[in-house]
Amino acid sequence: MFVFSFTLVANTHAQQEKVNLDLKNVSIKVLFGEIQKQTALSFVFNTEQTQGLERVSVKAKDESVESVLKRVLANTGLTYRFEGDIIVIREQLMNMNQQEEKKEITITGRVTDEKKEPIPGATILLKGTSLGTATNVDGSYKLTIPEMKDCILVFSFVGMQTQEVKYVGKDTVHVVMVAQLETLDDVVVTGIFKKSKESYTGAVRVVTDKELKEFKGRNLITTLANIDPAFNMIANNDLGSNPNSLPQVQIRGAASLPNIGELQDNSSAELNTPLIILDGFETTLQRMMDLDENEVSSITILKDGSATALYGSRGANGVIVITTREPEPGKLKFYYKGELNIETPDLSDYHVLNSRDKLRVEELSGYYHTTTLGPEYEIQFKEYYNAVLAQVEKGVNTDWLSIPLRTGVGHRHNMRIEGGDASFRYSLSLQYNLTEGVMRDSKRENFNGEINLQYKHQKLIFNNRLSIGLNGAENSPYGAFSDYVKLNPYWSPYDEDGKIRRYFEPYNWGYWANSSGVDSEKGVPNPLYNATLKTYDKSNYTNITNNFSIEWRPMEALTFQGKVGISWQMNESDVFKPSTHSDFVSYTGDDIARKGSYKYGNGKDLKYEASFMVNFRKLFAEKHLVYAGLNAELDETTGRSYAFGVEGFSDESLDFLSMALQYEKDGKPSGSESKSRRVGLVGNVNYSYDNRYYIDFNVRTDGSSQFGSSKRFAPFYSVGLGWNIHNENFFLDNPYVNRLKLRASYGMSGSQQFSSYQAMETYSYYTGDRYNIWMGAYQMALGNKNLEWQTTDKYNIGVEGEFFNSRVSVTMDVYLEKTSSLLSSLELPYSNGFDSYTENIGAVENKGFELAASLWLLRDTERRVMWSVTGNLSYNKDKITKLSDAMKAANEKLAKNGGSNPNRILREGDSQNVIYAVPSLGIDPSSGEEIFLKKNGEVTKLWDSADRVNCGISEPKYRGNLSTMVRYKDLTFNMSFGYRWGGQLYNQTLIDRVENADKRYNVDERVFNDRWQKPGDKTFFKGINVTTTSNYSSRFVQDETSFWCQNMNLTYELRDQKWMRCLGVSVINATIGTGELFYWSTIKRERGISYPFSRQYTMSLSVMF
Repeated sequence: MFVFSFTLVANTHAQQEKVNLDLKNVSIKVLFGEIQKQTALSFVFNTEQTQGLERVSVKAKDESVESVLKRVLANTGLTYRFEGDIIVIREQLMNMNQQEEKKEITITGRVTDEKKEPIPGATILLKGTSLGTATNVDGSYKLTIPEMKDCILVFSFVGMQTQEVKYVGKDTVHVVMVAQLETLDDVVVTGIFKKSKESYTGAVRVVTDKELKEFKGRNLITTLANIDPAFNMIANNDLGSNPNSLPQVQIRGAASLPNIGELQDNSSAELNTPLIILDGFETTLQRMMDLDENEVSSITILKDGSATALYGSRGANGVIVITTREPEPGKLKFYYKGELNIETPDLSDYHVLNSRDKLRVEELSGYYHTTTLGPEYEIQFKEYYNAVLAQVEKGVNTDWLSIPLRTGVGHRHNMRIEGGDASFRYSLSLQYNLTEGVMRDSKRENFNGEINLQYKHQKLIFNNRLSIGLNGAENSPYGAFSDYVKLNPYWSPYDEDGKIRRYFEPYNWGYWANSSGVDSEKGVPNPLYNATLKTYDKSNYTNITNNFSIEWRPMEALTFQGKVGISWQMNESDVFKPSTHSDFVSYTGDDIARKGSYKYGNGKDLKYEASFMVNFRKLFAEKHLVYAGLNAELDETTGRSYAFGVEGFSDESLDFLSMALQYEKDGKPSGSESKSRRVGLVGNVNYSYDNRYYIDFNVRTDGSSQFGSSKRFAPFYSVGLGWNIHNENFFLDNPYVNRLKLRASYGMSGSQQFSSYQAMETYSYYTGDRYNIWMGAYQMALGNKNLEWQTTDKYNIGVEGEFFNSRVSVTMDVYLEKTSSLLSSLELPYSNGFDSYTENIGAVENKGFELAASLWLLRDTERRVMWSVTGNLSYNKDKITKLSDAMKAANEKLAKNGGSNPNRILREGDSQNVIYAVPSLGIDPSSGEEIFLKKNGEVTKLWDSADRVNCGISEPKYRGNLSTMVRYKDLTFNMSFGYRWGGQLYNQTLIDRVENADKRYNVDERVFNDRWQKPGDKTFFKGINVTTTSNYSSRFVQDETSFWCQNMNLTYELRDQKWMRCLGVSVINATIGTGELFYWSTIKRERGISYPFSRQYTMSLSVMF
């Protein structure tokens, strides 16, 4: 059975409602729909009972609904009953005369939702009859029915799943109703306007609070990446699972290019970060990462032009709209959730040598033999070998990988109090989260608190939300994980007295001479020793945000709203290293007094935002639905930061800044200041005809102080079309297609993630020098008054469908995005005094598709047995279509560099993520040397950077996820997996840890495998004793296919137990889960270089009173 509900405002005079009808050959369902459009009535009926009825033709002029129903339902076997403003259609009760003679029974009870809130107006019917009633304002009901052998009560309400309860002799029947899996009136929250999903043309992904729990990751960003592959969290193999690292994220590829400096420094990650809106106000990616997902009600990802054009100059990278929980009315409720988080290191991709094998590598590499220094040195080398062998035979085989690691044990707590009535609502929430990383003493602490007050007076609604966020982050004093991976296993971390060694004494000093970071007298520093010192690397921030809004609704169709928000954040960082730290081993002579350093940074940001909005929504002539909205906004953002470093600390306990000897050598304090202002006006019109055809139009104009005076303002706009095919008459009775929607859109949006002053001729002071007492000034850059907005044209076509009683759901989008007027550097003659300046030169293109499908294999709501499978697939291909001459020249300069790691190069016609390397034909079997292919087709053994070509793209062609949910009564199991394929990666491990490995330190075990040894050997690597360094080549570019477990969790929920009611508890929820349980890839490399990856295990318990 599938229940349809058509709902409007309640009317106490239902039977007297009049209608005018002129319908020909329509189904009963279409008739009911037309009646509900003209009245304030709701219909509840069983489609299985109405599907077999003949089509009807009805003419009525100012006729009562009751009269129409009597005519239409005559001789159909169906009857009707008015329950307030609800019309219930049911089969006629047969043999009523016989049943009237039977005894009557009275059943009472209460109907509530999952949160124990009463549901007024719920319908209770005796199955197969028209006998029924509705609940009152408290959710209570009373129903008198004739005594029957098999008595089944049917409970239904708009937006809730219909339930059938068998009467077993108890006079009291309480029912808890759950929300429908899909509703007809879904709302898309865009952060500015709220849109009906039925008539919305934008490509969006609405993530519910339920999904956030099912796909829970390390933080909110990871969770979102687990749900939608279009939200791409770019993997960072260096930082691994560091809880204090901020990930790089993109939506539908990169829409911006770095400038020359950013390209060289690889510091352009923020250019493609999407705009993040939290409860209507802009926030940062860092703040999003530190949010507690338990306080989030929904997240909407805006992707295409129709959706992002609402944000004009800020929407080119996509928009993430986060909506937190609102206070719920009712009696005082208290909610608590406690969670235990355990993280264990994932070292499955590390394969280093043990002591005996490492000694064997050194011997094969010729470390203990010489043919040029004479026999007396041969004896000395033999002594070195015997000294190491003695350590091996003694059993010294240190597992250095485990020493800086631990099992991190963190915990999270969430408390919430809420309540109120129809006039005043309130909520207070507090959250604390401690994440302990797998590197010893690394952690991240978050404290969040929020007070939300809502007051309604007649047609006015006041809302104030005050939130405070405190964050503290500490990096591990043990240093980088890579420092331990390379340590030789035959080195013991402790001396004969059991104390941590400060240095390891090399047995063959000749191979360590003039080595960076090595004390020429004492040996190789032990990084473990640094962890015993008073050293720290920590940061913190405090964020205070207050948002206030007033809403006035003078009539049902018209709403006015004003908002004002203020956000203040202070950041602070401290990095201290005492004089005994290994960073200072090379300090000698006069520099000894400079040992010990302290770096301090501080920054403050202040942001004001204000907006005023008008919304109009009205249905004309029963078929023409018009929505219009106008929103004006302005904001100002100021930022100020400074940093400095001091040095010379005589003792680690004297770690206060004033205890330093001086500022850093050749250093001085640095700082920055910025201010930007923005104004915007956006209008939106949405028209829907008969809920079948609709058009959506947005127009916006933005002005910003970041751009040239001649291009201060710019327009942005979008248009979208849609067709709800399922609402066509020829589709209404289709038993297989429940929903089918086509939509197409075009929109233009912009980006302003750039420096505040690059359009202006701004001057700065020479702070490092003086003339008398005066500082000189210089022009920072050549201004450009014509500098304009970077714009992105977005095209999107989408289809959404639900089939077979909504058991199958499919959504597909195909898109093309063209970014023009890219801000880039333009080369100038030196006679200008500057070699380049910022201009709108450059263009990129992204195109691809997104596919999402879900299938309900089982969906028995009566027995609460469900099983669903969901899959997502995303494809994106980017291309640089235009580059400035200055950028081309800078890229060619980078292309000439050698080394083991290929530089990032940008070229027209190629992807931003191309791996440029010199093509390799492999290892020459006759000589063991690498053979290269020049651009002219010539084969050579000489590596030349000029021969580099496109060897692959580091971004996968396809990415996505697969998930499944199984529910049996109160037990729910969720499991999801992620995958990537079709891309390439440069395997840095093969060249750095195998072929070019510094064999004085420990290496990857593959150093033994597939090495050339004698003429005729066909191998992948050069010989183990070859000392020439290999440069980047296509030999180390490999195809990537990866598959990993995102998360698994098992949840058990208890409700409405007798012992719980005695304690005042309404719901108990217990969950155990795991994240990133395994990772498989065709590329075998060391994962997590500076910080290893980890596996997560969680246990949580939540209680609602």
